[in-house]
Amino acid sequence: MGTPGWFCDCTVLALEYLITICSLQGRKPWNTEAAKIPGLGASGAVNAIMLLDIFLFPKATLYLEFIIPVPAILLGIFLIGNDVLRIIEGDRHISGAAHLGGAAVAAIAWARLRKGRF
Repeated sequence: MGTPGWFCDCTVLALEYLITICSLQGRKPWNTEAAKIPGLGASGAVNAIMLLDIFLFPKATLYLEFIIPVPAILLGIFLIGNDVLRIIEGDRHISGAAHLGGAAVAAIAWARLRKGRF
């Protein structure tokens, strides 16, 4: 019998808030600039879901900006390349590392699905 998903989710969220609170020690969060406060978001998870869909259906047609038809594989290459570029350039507003972490999770899930272990 496995651990319920909600318990794991709550534990991860609590740890995330704890890390944020510890990183703000000695500073008053209401007096800091918005760009200096560590961000919490779901962009890595959203990226994982998008890329898993692209890995599963690479020949599907997706619409960029709801207008331009693009093969899914090209959009996946663009997403991953854009995140690598963010890391190289040192973008502090969007976490390329979180997005690439989502890409790694998608790749692992895709590999497990192909082997029939998921």
